[in-house]
Amino acid sequence: MFPTATKHGPVLVPSDASIPPLAGPEFVLPVLTRSAGLLNVLLQDNAVDLDLASSVAALDPGLAFGILQLANAEFSDREPVWQLPAAVVAAGREPLQQFIDCAPRVELRARPDPRKRLPRLAHDAVVLGCVAHLLARELGRCHPRKSFLGGLLLAVPEMAGFVVPQHDGYKPRLLSVMCRSLPSGIVKAAMADPSDDAVEDDPLVATILLAQAVLREKADGASGEGGFAALADAPLWRCWPGVLTGQRVSLLNCCSAVADWAGWNLYRTDPWEFMAKVERAQPCE
Repeated sequence: MFPTATKHGPVLVPSDASIPPLAGPEFVLPVLTRSAGLLNVLLQDNAVDLDLASSVAALDPGLAFGILQLANAEFSDREPVWQLPAAVVAAGREPLQQFIDCAPRVELRARPDPRKRLPRLAHDAVVLGCVAHLLARELGRCHPRKSFLGGLLLAVPEMAGFVVPQHDGYKPRLLSVMCRSLPSGIVKAAMADPSDDAVEDDPLVATILLAQAVLREKADGASGEGGFAALADAPLWRCWPGVLTGQRVSLLNCCSAVADWAGWNLYRTDPWEFMAKVERAQPCE
């Protein structure tokens, strides 16, 4: 057993040799060198701080997905563990250490790619999570942290393509692992077909897809007052009929500011400080 320090006090987590180790993740996605190093340091302490460890995982889609696979390796009919502090506990020290040791690094995988798509994908996943968190907090009807995680893990299918040969036929296996390791709404968002009206009726899916649309419109040049007018009329707002068009535009502009803040500060701020600001009412102020 190893003690885990949180704001609620130490927690004992199974990790000794008398307990059979959990199976490793079926899909080991690339992780950032920074997050692997930080988590490795945290795991060496006798008391692992769950708040710090989960903050590190929250800024790395490959690491977060690996931890959630470990936490839900013995999934049955229960709802998967999705809160990252609880997932770190459920995963256990030794499996986490083994995962960090064997996971490829984002930076090394990116070297053959002159456009460095993988680092950009990992970076944008966190920005997307921040925007989804803001939307969920302001609109209600879904958990902001779950929306953050959904935005973060929207990149999982594409990231898997960097480490699994395309001829491997991995997509059905990946979907099975995601269904076992993640809440159904997050899986639905990651696999969503934009033409499917059903996604518009799930607040969790809608916040994640709205966040994705914000970043897409920013990339296409939408900015300034009225820049998100078209998105403000999208069917994805159906879950919140009481939010007027002007309020939607104002919220979308705030989302754009949060995206700019997150993109600038992501690697300039310690993970725990970054996540503490994401949880604030106005993180970019």
